[in-house]
Amino acid sequence: MRTSLSVLLIVTVIFAGGYFYYTAEAICNAPIAYRIGVLDSQFGLSMDEARTAVADAESLWEDTTGRNLFTYKEDADFTINFIFDTRQELTNTEQEIEQTLEQQRDMSEAVRAQYDVLVAQYEDLVSSYETAKIEYENRLTAYNQEVVKWNREGGAPQSIYDDLEREQASLTVEQQKLNNTAHELNQSVRDINALSEKGSVVVSAYNNVVNFYNKTFGVEREFTQGDYQGDFINIYQYDDGEELRLVLAHEFGHALSLGHVENETSIMYYLMGEQDFEKGLTAEDKEKFQQVCGEGHFTLWPARW
Repeated sequence: MRTSLSVLLIVTVIFAGGYFYYTAEAICNAPIAYRIGVLDSQFGLSMDEARTAVADAESLWEDTTGRNLFTYKEDADFTINFIFDTRQELTNTEQEIEQTLEQQRDMSEAVRAQYDVLVAQYEDLVSSYETAKIEYENRLTAYNQEVVKWNREGGAPQSIYDDLEREQASLTVEQQKLNNTAHELNQSVRDINALSEKGSVVVSAYNNVVNFYNKTFGVEREFTQGDYQGDFINIYQYDDGEELRLVLAHEFGHALSLGHVENETSIMYYLMGEQDFEKGLTAEDKEKFQQVCGEGHFTLWPARW
């Protein structure tokens, strides 16, 4: 009753670095004074929540390097903006569909579990019915043979007659029990069939949503979640709180003049996927920071894209 959801590959460009650099006669641009600029309400993010996320991203760099790299100031020219567009709208839609699929999977599993219980009960009842039926038929055969025997002999003694009367009454009771069980079995079959039909409807609905999901999201997508543009950082899309902090931390790296690194678990890797905010900066991130913001001297050049 359950189908497999296609494995979807979503490759997300973590951000586009707004600047590149080369070794020359300048120093790392820090500390950077910033403030929250545009905060679109469609993100469902309060100003305090946005401030906290940004502060966490700031701490990721500062706690590791022991440097004061960023400072929040209400009058800062440098802004961090949350721009809601089709990227986040598509992400929200995807998450809503995933929730719907999860609910339908739960429903399908619940129907399946109920179906299995009904079938098990039906099979137990069938087994009991067949055993009772065989026993009844054997007793009925023996009873009829006894009646035929005594009838041929012109009648049974009173004691035998009384025994046959009691057996006849008992057989009548057993026959009624068998009839009741047969009725119960028929009702059980109807319940199983009805539940099976319900399960089919649930599975069909689930498959329809899966097909829509795969058609809409089952293709490789690549888009910018955020970018650094010299005087500001724009955040466009994130899946959850941790990913938002990763996006912010990555863009803060670009604001410090850091470029991308090769390790896919690094904050400064160009694709989102294997990073872990709790694990912090990788050796490659630290090395890149040291190159740019350590003893070296670097000049910042604006990108042409």
